[in-house]
Amino acid sequence: MEVSIVLKSDPFSWKAIQAFKIACALSLKTKTFFIALKEGVYFLTDWDPVALGYENFKGYEYNPENLVFLVEEDDFKIRNLSEDKIWAKDLKVEFTDEERIAEILKKSQVVGVW
Repeated sequence: MEVSIVLKSDPFSWKAIQAFKIACALSLKTKTFFIALKEGVYFLTDWDPVALGYENFKGYEYNPENLVFLVEEDDFKIRNLSEDKIWAKDLKVEFTDEERIAEILKKSQVVGVW
């Protein structure tokens, strides 16, 4: 079974953190893709959730073999973001195009969109 969690907006919000929390929990049992596109790509930047009044999501438990960050490469580049400034150093992060993301979404049994 494969699951996809898509974050397309509000990257600095409790909704984004909950989406990531769900992805981490699902990864303990199943292959999970956390897909960042549009404004959601900012979630990868090194921001401080605690300074905004949120819990620190960077320490959530996950299965590194099952959790994959997929980032829409054009959305990331258009926003002039840099790969060396992302916080997800320990996670599998793949920069890809929208065609591959569409293929993964098509074969996922469950898709959640935030």
